[in-house]
Amino acid sequence: MAITKPSASILRLLLTIKPNAKTTSVVSVDPATSITLRIHAPPRDGEANEEALGLRKSDAQIIRGGKGREKVVELSGAGHISVEEAVRRLEGLVEE
Repeated sequence: MAITKPSASILRLLLTIKPNAKTTSVVSVDPATSITLRIHAPPRDGEANEEALGLRKSDAQIIRGGKGREKVVELSGAGHISVEEAVRRLEGLVEE
C-alpha cells in the first residue's frame, strides 16, 4: 500500500522520486503501489528529499530509502487525516 496509517497520529507514504525534473509535481497516485513525484532539485546532499517532503524535518521522517528513489516517509501529526482523505488530497495534486 502506498499510504498506510500505522498509528493514530502517523501517516506512512511510499514515494517514488524522479529528481532533476523541469518542475516539481505529483505525477501519479496509486494507493496499491506508490505515489510518484517529479522533483526539480538534483539528487545531491538531500536536496531532492527536502523538496519532495516540503515539510519541517520534525514533521516528516524518511524511514527507508534516504539515498534511493523509492522512499518510505512517515508524517507525524496526521491524526485528523484518514488514508482515504490523504489519497483524495494527493490525487487532487496530480498534474497531467
